[in-house]
Amino acid sequence: MSTEKSEKIVRDIEVKPSILEQIKKEVQRSKVVTPQSLALKYNIRVSVAKRLLRQFEREGLVVYVDGNSRIRIYRGARSKTPKEG
Repeated sequence: MSTEKSEKIVRDIEVKPSILEQIKKEVQRSKVVTPQSLALKYNIRVSVAKRLLRQFEREGLVVYVDGNSRIRIYRGARSKTPKEG
């Protein structure tokens, strides 16, 4: 076992307005968005990212694709989807 202590990452519980606008622009064009990907990229808590994605879904910025009780997968409303056929 290692005797070194690992550093604990402290993530933000609030999203600054400037970062919120940046997140909105990005998620609209993203092919895949998960709460975990947002949390890692913007250094916010997963619970905050989940709340944001639910809000964006109500606003029509993202579309729910699939998921279960642990993870929800979204895609941006303006993302280019592959043509079926």
